Amino acid sequence: MDRPGYFQTALSNFAMDAACGGAIRHLTDLGYTLDQIVERLDYPASRAKVRRMMMEYLYDSKMLLRKEPSADLFAAREEFIQEQDAYGRRTLRRISSDLNSQNKMTSTPDLTKMSQNSRQAGNQQIIWRETIYDNRRDGKLTELLFRKCQENGEAFSYVSCSFGFLNIDQDGYSMQKEKKTESEKMFACLHNRQREYLQGIQWEYPVVYHRLNQRMREIIGKLYEAGAYSGVCFFVTKQEKLVIGSCKGEGEAADEKR
Repeated sequence: MDRPGYFQTALSNFAMDAACGGAIRHLTDLGYTLDQIVERLDYPASRAKVRRMMMEYLYDSKMLLRKEPSADLFAAREEFIQEQDAYGRRTLRRISSDLNSQNKMTSTPDLTKMSQNSRQAGNQQIIWRETIYDNRRDGKLTELLFRKCQENGEAFSYVSCSFGFLNIDQDGYSMQKEKKTESEKMFACLHNRQREYLQGIQWEYPVVYHRLNQRMREIIGKLYEAGAYSGVCFFVTKQEKLVIGSCKGEGEAADEKR
C-alpha cells in the first residue's frame, strides 16, 4: 500500500466531507440532481467526488437498496446528532430513528403506522403476495402506485431499477454501447430534470431498488407508457409485490392469445 498516497486521499476525503458533506446530504434530501448539487456548492469539488458522496448517502438513508426490500426496513436505525448547550459546548447524542423519522426523505408527510402483521414481519421473513399489473383492471399505473404508497408508506415502497446501462464513463461514453437505443428510448419520454436525475446516479448491476417517492412514481409511469420499463414494485408493510410488464397491458396480451 502506498501509505503517503493513502493518507493523502483519506485527508482529502475528510476535508471535503467537513467542507461540503452536510450540504451534499441536505441537497440530496431536497431532491436535487447531481448537476444541481455541483452547481450550488461553494467548495471546489469535482463531479466524481460529489457523486461518490451522494451515492453513499442514498444507500445509507435507504433511498437506494442493493438487496431486495425486506423486513429489515422495520428495524430502528441508530445515528448520532450534534447538540449545543447554552454555553456553546457541543456534544454528540445517539438516537434511534423510528418509523416516521425514516420517512424524512419523502416529499410529503408519511403518517402510515405499521399494522400488527407488519410488526410481526419485522421478526420474520416476508411472504410476498404477488400480483401482475393490468392497466384495464388497475387503472393508470402512477395512480395505483400513489395509492399503494399511501397504504404502505413511501419509506417501505420500492421499485426495481435495472438501469446499469445508463452509466457514463469518465470520457462521456456509455458503459454498454449496445444499449444506446434503449437509453435513447427511455430519455425521449422524460423531461430534463428526470433525465438528469437518472444520469446522476451510478446504477449498480444487475439491479438496485429505489424508494417509490413522487419523482420515481412519475418516472416509472412515463417509462411504462413508453414501453421502456418492466420490473417489480415492493410494498413491504402490506407484503405485496407488483410485477409490471411492458406497456402492452396484460388485458391486451390476453386478447391477442384469444
